Amino acid sequence: MPFSRRYLRRARVFWWLCVVAAWAVLGVLQDSLSGGQVGPGSYVRRPWSEDQDPKIPKPPKNPNVLRASVQDDTEAAWWTPERLQQLLDVPTTTCRRLVSLGGVSRCEDCRTCYKDGNKLTCLDPDVRPRPGQCIVYSMGVGGELSWDRAINEYNCSVYAFDMTLMKWTNAEIAPKLHFLDLGLADYHSDETINMTSADGPGTEWETRKAHFRRLEDIRDILDHSRTTLDVLKLDIEYWEWNVLRGLLSSPSRAKTLESVNQIALEIHLDGLRNASAAERVTEARRVEEVLTALNAHGFHLAHTELNTAQQRYAEVRGVVFPLYRESLFLRRP
Repeated sequence: MPFSRRYLRRARVFWWLCVVAAWAVLGVLQDSLSGGQVGPGSYVRRPWSEDQDPKIPKPPKNPNVLRASVQDDTEAAWWTPERLQQLLDVPTTTCRRLVSLGGVSRCEDCRTCYKDGNKLTCLDPDVRPRPGQCIVYSMGVGGELSWDRAINEYNCSVYAFDMTLMKWTNAEIAPKLHFLDLGLADYHSDETINMTSADGPGTEWETRKAHFRRLEDIRDILDHSRTTLDVLKLDIEYWEWNVLRGLLSSPSRAKTLESVNQIALEIHLDGLRNASAAERVTEARRVEEVLTALNAHGFHLAHTELNTAQQRYAEVRGVVFPLYRESLFLRRP
């Protein structure tokens, strides 16, 4: 009998040790799946994990780099691109509950697929959208609403904007999912422009009247000027720099961003493709100024990842930059 009791006590201890170990492993897995701790430079060193879908292409080890054909780089000799590279690549905050919502997979063949349209969202308690109360602006949809529908199903009121969809009109697409034929810019304009329709064949230019408004004007129109904007998604094809630069140009305009919790930003660095080396430096410095100002106003990079669809690379003063990426900024003290 004594032997049996000792055996039972040891069995209970062993069982509890197994339970504790299992909880520890589950905690590590949860941190990993929800974003985990992101250390400085981790994106640069390991932009892709080995357990990702093998059909999703990884960045090439030796990419075809676009280099300036006009070597006229003599301005601002003191400037180096390392600070810009850090602002683009190195997270300055963490998101433990990071999710990727939406997206459409397009496959070239059975072995190579691209995912496009998915956006990052943080569900940490201090910045997460509150179901039933959250308001989301989706600037630039191009006819692809998978992310908008996903965040709408999270029970957020979503306002999707695009002025390139010829066949779309202002409408409520689904309960609490609204589309507005409106473009985001750093100015107020109702002008006739030539552009390629995002919902057409994409081969012919069309003329139409396009409406552009500033972010603060849009919030006033929708009666959201005093309401928290939980997520501001910007996918506006390189216009993001003019919009953000304008918003951050003065304290009065920057107040528009004080009630924004997250910015899901698709970054376009097309200005680094200029033929002139001097123009590339000018553009790189402009982007650096915007990202520095964004950080100064409390928006910290939580995560970034390269776009897999139609990625390009360009060189500026010896540093190679991927031109397209998805980045998530969280507003925190």
